[in-house]
Amino acid sequence: MVGIDPALMTRLIDGMKRVSGMIPDVDLQVERTLTSLGIHLWGPSPLRDIGRQMSDRIPSLQGRLDLILAEPDRTSGAGGTLWADESHWLSSSPAEGAASAKTLATQLRDQVASHFLDPHLVAEIERHKNDPYFAMAFATEIPPRELKALINALYGAGLSASARPLQRDVITQDRLLTMLSTILGTASRGAGRMRLPDGYADQLVDGIENGQDAFAVKRLLQDAEFDHTFLLTVVQKLYDKDLAHPPDPSLPQDPWTLPGPRDAAPGDLSPMGAALVALAHHPAVAQDFFTDPKRRPLAYLMRRHPWDGGADRELGWAIEVAATEFRDHDLPPGDSRGHKSALIASWAVHFWNDPKIQANLPLTRTHLGRVLAQYPADVHRATGAFSAEVPGVVIYQDPDKNLRGTEPYGARFNAKEVKDTMTWAFEEDGVFETVAAAHGQYSVEVLNEVAGKIAEEIRADLAAWQRKHPEATQDELNAIRQDTLEDRMTRGGGAEFSRAARSLSRATWVIADAANIADIEAAKENDARFTAFKELADTAVGLAPTPQGAFLGFMTLSAKSTIFRNLKPNEEERSRVSADDALGVAQSMFTDITVAAMMRHSLFGNEHVPERTHPYHYKDFSPGAPGHFMSDGRLKSRREMNDDQRYAYHEWLELNSTGRVFGRPDEAIDIGFNSAKKYYSGHGS
Repeated sequence: MVGIDPALMTRLIDGMKRVSGMIPDVDLQVERTLTSLGIHLWGPSPLRDIGRQMSDRIPSLQGRLDLILAEPDRTSGAGGTLWADESHWLSSSPAEGAASAKTLATQLRDQVASHFLDPHLVAEIERHKNDPYFAMAFATEIPPRELKALINALYGAGLSASARPLQRDVITQDRLLTMLSTILGTASRGAGRMRLPDGYADQLVDGIENGQDAFAVKRLLQDAEFDHTFLLTVVQKLYDKDLAHPPDPSLPQDPWTLPGPRDAAPGDLSPMGAALVALAHHPAVAQDFFTDPKRRPLAYLMRRHPWDGGADRELGWAIEVAATEFRDHDLPPGDSRGHKSALIASWAVHFWNDPKIQANLPLTRTHLGRVLAQYPADVHRATGAFSAEVPGVVIYQDPDKNLRGTEPYGARFNAKEVKDTMTWAFEEDGVFETVAAAHGQYSVEVLNEVAGKIAEEIRADLAAWQRKHPEATQDELNAIRQDTLEDRMTRGGGAEFSRAARSLSRATWVIADAANIADIEAAKENDARFTAFKELADTAVGLAPTPQGAFLGFMTLSAKSTIFRNLKPNEEERSRVSADDALGVAQSMFTDITVAAMMRHSLFGNEHVPERTHPYHYKDFSPGAPGHFMSDGRLKSRREMNDDQRYAYHEWLELNSTGRVFGRPDEAIDIGFNSAKKYYSGHGS
């Protein structure tokens, strides 16, 4: 490992340059002064030797600094030091790297010309893949035009389809292509004097309209880690080429010109088709490209560009990472990657709502679902408020005031568009589970926070009462605690809780209805999706709130695992008590989430001194009874309950006494579902 403080090293190099340049003048002045005093020097001056040594050392110091700055795996240490592993740097100098590059490039040319690729040569090139000196020299030794020709020759370019190799016969070629991509990536990250020649990007995309060149460029870009500016420049040039020469799917493809193995489709060979995988591997580059104010490429790529060979899935992947990889709110919009994420998410969902785009991008449903799952607060805000927003970013200082802490920049969604895009996306297995799990987790977060506020209010009210009544007995304290609880559930935090339940239940209805299982007959036709929905309803109460201020869409993966890990297809009756259809299941599920949040904060009363609103007030629902539906003070999921416990739970929910604290939330859930049904059904749902 070698370590350098870039700031100090730069100051040292600059200082040495200044001093070495001053030494000749100083030496001359010293010599004149000594001569005027009658003192003569014998031999060369020591100062000249010092200056020469300084000048000789500057290139090596600069080179070492450039190497560390170009190393992608460098790590930061104390005091600004950067550490890097120099074991990859097989060449100790530019000259040594150039010699190795020349030798291996010559051997590669000879083997490609003889139609034989020796695995030992590939292994030797592989040894140099992370060597900056070698990479820079190799990129210069084999310029882009020749490099693309060599790649196509490796796969039998110009031969008839029957004469080209099979996939199983190009393992060595594929390995070499990965190495060539990695070497180009290493060269692209060069710093200082170690940079690719000017115009390299132009040479790389030159002739990209030709399928052979597109194949080579696609393979060169898809495996490596590239310098941000270099890759962005290449992608922008590919986009401009695509606009100038848009693909025409009506034109027949000549099998003689198709590159690659004869038994494998080469994928999309349009100029932008060559860039999609690279964009998916470089989220920051994808962001800067998609938000380019001059080009505005997202609409063109989603709406107008026809995709071949499943490349629309690659576009969806690139959009997904651009919209979800970076989430922040600690920088102003112009400097924030999180702001760009939200902007891309907002516009992409808007475009996805277009039936023409859906037809053009049939393989992107999964990626749309993952984008929506990363923005559950914004999906909730839009669907719960029947929002008709235009695409944009929620740039408030606190984008989600329903949660404590500062959440990342949010995306503005149109409610009707969100529902329609979900209806389309849910046609692919797994997408519904992703979005539903995200909404379930978000609902748990919001309800838990509001329930916590009510508990704090109750504690404050009880403490104030105790200060005024220091002689109160324990029975009196228990009674006033229950009275305070019932009072607080109708005002203050209780009113906030009911409003949250109403709003969240609307979003729950939208997701359920978008799954197209709104009645029992449709549910049977979509058995797998309905089974997944029942699993969600059965187990959603098992979701636990995350630390305050730390909730993000990435919690969806954990939530999805928690809910669907026991999914059993074709299971008919485990999830329903009184529900006649999927929307009934949805309402039961959301009721369970709400009850679980209230139980978590003792909003049904104290289990140790159970009053009329707590299940343990009744022997039939208490520990030891067949109808005991609790476990360690928490509500069991319906999957955990047996028939007796599910019946008892439903009975307890319907008791008049339970309504003293649950009446308002229960009404809010009904209102939320009914208002959502009325609004969205009235808009052609």
